[in-house]
Amino acid sequence: MSLVKTPADDSKTAAAEDHEVAAATKSGRPTAKDAALLAFVSSIGPFAANAYVPAFDEIGRYYGVGLVTVQQTLSIYLAAFACTSLLIGAASDAFGRKAVLALSMMVFAVSSLGLLFADSMEAFFIWRFVMGMAAAAGPVVTQAIVRDRWSGGDAAKIIALIAVIFGLAPALAPVVGGELTVHLGWRSIFIFLAVLSAAMAFCSACVLKESLPSARRVSFRPWATLLRYGEVLKVPAFTSGVVAHGFIFLGLIVYSAGAADFVLNVMGLGVDEFGWLMIPMVVAGMTGSWACAHLLAMFGQNRLLFGGVGILAASGLFGVVFDHGPFAVFPWVLLAPVVYNLAAAAVRPALNVMNLDYFPSAAVFSDGRFCGFIGAPHSHRFGGGLEVCCSDARFRTDCSGAAARCAADETCCPGSG
Repeated sequence: MSLVKTPADDSKTAAAEDHEVAAATKSGRPTAKDAALLAFVSSIGPFAANAYVPAFDEIGRYYGVGLVTVQQTLSIYLAAFACTSLLIGAASDAFGRKAVLALSMMVFAVSSLGLLFADSMEAFFIWRFVMGMAAAAGPVVTQAIVRDRWSGGDAAKIIALIAVIFGLAPALAPVVGGELTVHLGWRSIFIFLAVLSAAMAFCSACVLKESLPSARRVSFRPWATLLRYGEVLKVPAFTSGVVAHGFIFLGLIVYSAGAADFVLNVMGLGVDEFGWLMIPMVVAGMTGSWACAHLLAMFGQNRLLFGGVGILAASGLFGVVFDHGPFAVFPWVLLAPVVYNLAAAAVRPALNVMNLDYFPSAAVFSDGRFCGFIGAPHSHRFGGGLEVCCSDARFRTDCSGAAARCAADETCCPGSG
């Protein structure tokens, strides 16, 4: 038996994949299995981001470093996640959705084991970076799969379900992480993540059907992809929207990165009580996303954006003053982060729509590249909501910005119907 791969072998592989694509296409409407698999793979990134936050103090004591140093591991994770999102879609366009997703989940499992056995803070940094890169495949490639296999109402419904589970993940993660830390120690969090991602890798390789036929694949040219992104960023209005989006997201990350100090020292709660912070924040985020369509219809895009940004700024300043006054006790200290998450979730879909409307056909990218590009700024939104639905270029405002509608199916729009 020859170990050398021949053109004939490549043809057989392509034929097998195309047969799988045809079978996936014939499957028609999405099933519960399809939705569950795509949703859980997509949500592993935000889950891994927040799961170990309750253990920050223990990790710091183990490695002999301060809380600020441990918090940097979250920044490293998110930086790797965002940067990889720019190219992982292009990789799935070249090598297929299934292969990229399965390989990414395998790398995620390996990085979890690396974190489990890391013998220094430097090694911990490296493995968190690797984990962030692997996690980027989840939201980007799953969106591309949905675009490949479904359209209209079916696509809208499965994207909405993915978004809901994507939103619940960051609320459940610190609760699970806190319980594991209290009962089994902080290393058990990474054992849990390793097992979970290994299961996702198996499902991606053996259960998930390939959705991109070989005829639609393009060569992987990272530099050319980055140059295309550069062309898009030459549009000043678009770039301004991306920067604004980034600053809003930065405020959300401040609350996530500082959650350990906030819960333990400001709220005065225990390691296994992080849900008292994260669940209200996630509920606020989902409520804001649901309200976005109604607010657009009532106030229009410009008034919503300017008013929302004003509320964001006011809630931040209010939090600084309020948290140092006589009301700096639980539950009053939750007011500022909850209002910030509510306003951010209401503003960000409208901001995404404004950006996407500069490129309504997304003609400069193939599906995977497009999902990667729109995913880089916001797919790591670890506070919940239905924003993924809006990001798929189905949520649109009319020319006056006075109403919101869904081009493919009204069920796509948060709060519609």
